[in-house]
Amino acid sequence: MKKTMGLLLALTLTAGLFAGCSSKETIKIGSQSTSEQMIIANMIKLMMEDRKLQAEIVTGLGSTPVIVNAMKSNEIQISAVRYVGTDLTGTLGLKELPADSAAALAMVQKGIQEKFDQTWFPSYGFENTYVFTVRQDLADQWKLNKVSDVASHAKEMRLGTDNAWLERTLDGYPAFKKAYGLEFGKTSPMEIGLVYKAVSNKDVDIVLAYSTDARLKEYNLKTLEDDKKFFPPYQASPVVRNDTLKKHPEIKEIMDKLAGQIETKTMTELNYQADVKKAEPEQIAKDFLKQKGLLKS
Repeated sequence: MKKTMGLLLALTLTAGLFAGCSSKETIKIGSQSTSEQMIIANMIKLMMEDRKLQAEIVTGLGSTPVIVNAMKSNEIQISAVRYVGTDLTGTLGLKELPADSAAALAMVQKGIQEKFDQTWFPSYGFENTYVFTVRQDLADQWKLNKVSDVASHAKEMRLGTDNAWLERTLDGYPAFKKAYGLEFGKTSPMEIGLVYKAVSNKDVDIVLAYSTDARLKEYNLKTLEDDKKFFPPYQASPVVRNDTLKKHPEIKEIMDKLAGQIETKTMTELNYQADVKKAEPEQIAKDFLKQKGLLKS
């Protein structure tokens, strides 16, 4: 009888132990399917697991509105990467944006906090925005370092860009011509993914690209400084539900440690490892965190 009771007690304790393990909350990190987002989502996951938190990446979320809705419904608790300009115009519906990056960040932080009860953290240190880009040899020949430098050559230059930008009013070509007082000799609408090869092959002379795209490095292209601050700030940051932060204050520590750690040049290099060298985002993330000393174990 004693043996039977002892066995039952042991089984009960074991069952309770397993029940406790299985009930441990899994925190879900939402990510779009770009290499940039997947790499950073893996950084967050690895740092959470390093602190004994259980985490899972939910990928393939197609757009910012999809991620916003998933956060609202608690299907995910963390957005791995959100961009200031995108959320100011899309999620918060603002029509006029500050050119100053600090003011734009403060505005989106306030808006997301008040409207969604979520915390928008400081930037990782990079922004993924539109950039005008030329071949390095042309930049050297004409001494092109900023967009204003293009003015004296614009009439003889062919611009490659996506068609939507040519027609947008707030931050598109019509407003750009007024801001910089220049107009290109010819515009060639094309899909954004084709502009890099087009400028490399000299089919066009200057293109509108994305500032952290791996193909900037692959094709040895030079980005020009937006010296008139025409494009709105697009700093990249994580966003976390406040109820999740209350339960797991370690997450704030993780986000604070990642803040300012990834410059635009660094993010481009990390994207290059994934998109061109075909390295796995998890391994890229792990190597970066170890290099920065951000993993405890």
